[in-house]
Amino acid sequence: MAPKKEAAKTYDYTALEKGMRLQISADGAWYAGEVLQVSTAKNRSKAPVKVSYKGYEGYDEWVGGDKLRSKAIKTVSAEAKKVAEKKDRKPLEFDFGYWKIRGLGAIFRMIFEYKGVKYTDNQYAEGKDWFGEAKPKILEKNPLANLPYLVCGNDCVCQTNACLSYVGNRLRLSGAGYKARILNEELLCEIYDVRNGMIEISYGFKNVCRDAKEHEALAKKTLEGGPFKKFEAILEKGGTDYFCGKTPCTSDFHIWEMLDQHKLLADKHKAADIFADIPKCKAFYDRFRALPSLEKYFASDDYKLPVNNPIASPHFM
Repeated sequence: MAPKKEAAKTYDYTALEKGMRLQISADGAWYAGEVLQVSTAKNRSKAPVKVSYKGYEGYDEWVGGDKLRSKAIKTVSAEAKKVAEKKDRKPLEFDFGYWKIRGLGAIFRMIFEYKGVKYTDNQYAEGKDWFGEAKPKILEKNPLANLPYLVCGNDCVCQTNACLSYVGNRLRLSGAGYKARILNEELLCEIYDVRNGMIEISYGFKNVCRDAKEHEALAKKTLEGGPFKKFEAILEKGGTDYFCGKTPCTSDFHIWEMLDQHKLLADKHKAADIFADIPKCKAFYDRFRALPSLEKYFASDDYKLPVNNPIASPHFM
């Protein structure tokens, strides 16, 4: 049987100071020496102590704890070091900004509530609140300033999918394993295409829906086109409760929000049940809606916010 490998030692040098006497190992022998400097630089992590040998001036060198003897040097187990680092680590806190609507903001609000993290939800009711006051401050952090934005520590991220990728990585919602992560990214892009279709129905930027008649015609065409057929196929193929596995990923939150918005649209126009041909999506919709960690969100005023901005078509707010 091979000998058990000795666990690597971690040394605590915090009590070591310049001028302290100690012993230094060299060529199999121990020599008297003195501390010249203790470095905290990362590139010195393996040999952070600069020492001089008594009686051997000019032979100063950088060494690590394995070559030193001193009561000021303590050994720390790897597990204890991890516990200490975790204790010193500040809890995640997000500063989030978006319009005072559901829109894309609902996705992030649900994610934060689901994970139980601390966050500030900056909801901008008018353009002047964003363009006149908030955006200039975000521009100082990120030249790509836009809504939504996300600030966490020294990081400032803009653009929806970039923000979702960031949140997914920080909160472990990007997928378990590389295949799940790839699928999650694909689904985030795919559901954004579905959202773009909803935008054309709701906003008149492209003169698609200039009046109620055009709005209703495009709404029914979109709903009848089965925008969630691909997502039904993903659930069918995966055989899991959520799109990328056993638990929700960031894409699940966006997909659920779009299912809910399409359901609202169908109810408004008394269209056919959007879930009629997508039973697995319906099961997902109900399962997600019943998550205990989201009860607070669904009971809040945030869930009751308008779907779109006031500048949208009055036919679907």
